[in-house]
Amino acid sequence: MKKKLQAVLAALAILAGAFPATAKTTVFVSVLPQKFFAEQVGGERVEISVLVEKNRDPHTFEPLPAQMAALSRADGYLSIGLPFEESLLPRVRQLNPSLRIFPADLGIEKIRGKDEEHHGHTHEHGHAHNHGGNDPHVWNGIREARTIAENTCTALAELDPEGAEYFGRNLGNFLKRLDALDGEFRELFRGREGAAFLVFHPAWGYLAREYGLEEVAIEVDGKEPKAADMAAVITEAKRRGVKVVFVSPQFSGRSAEIIARSIGAAVEAVNPLSEEWEENIRAAARAIAEAAR
Repeated sequence: MKKKLQAVLAALAILAGAFPATAKTTVFVSVLPQKFFAEQVGGERVEISVLVEKNRDPHTFEPLPAQMAALSRADGYLSIGLPFEESLLPRVRQLNPSLRIFPADLGIEKIRGKDEEHHGHTHEHGHAHNHGGNDPHVWNGIREARTIAENTCTALAELDPEGAEYFGRNLGNFLKRLDALDGEFRELFRGREGAAFLVFHPAWGYLAREYGLEEVAIEVDGKEPKAADMAAVITEAKRRGVKVVFVSPQFSGRSAEIIARSIGAAVEAVNPLSEEWEENIRAAARAIAEAAR
């Protein structure tokens, strides 16, 4: 009996080897919030890798050799409009000509990065970052998150047609959560239209645009501000009665701390690149609403 059981188990092992489990679709994304979106849509059918890992700065990012090697074996890449992608994508295409590349930011109306060309209620003091004039932080807006999720669903369905219905169901569930989040934020920011909040690095412009706020940035052209710039920010902050200066963990907060001391404000960290996107943007919105009184 024991020998018969062993023979059955051996036969099952051989069959398992002959018919392996369906391989997951391998997809790379640029930043951690994208990983969150792709996981909400892709679920168990997709394996997501991210280029700009925790505590790395996407504005100065350069991929590691191991990441380039992994990219050369991936099925797809979801770009998001960051500057480093312009030089990365041609290299990736050389390594892996069959790699499918999908722009996850397709269809998003970008915020212009300069004072004279800004949209909505952002005020970014000449912030350009060599973005070609556009603010790339599209994942920090609810309306923009919807577009990214929809584009992600389209891309995954092209890479894995058999999973299209599954991806569509997941997308529908996620969009319902985004609608609920939008309703929560509209209530949160009610009566605060036109209010300003002060940040070191301008990463929350899409949130500001959607709910009628004004993001005032300390950083100038992606660099620490000069004395004249700091003096102008201090004057503006005092005039507006700013009580909180927001900093990002990926950037030095030295100038923010100097300005905060000058105006008697607190310094508070909000992360624009958290993998726990839903929880993080809710916490950031609450902090901004509290500061933008």
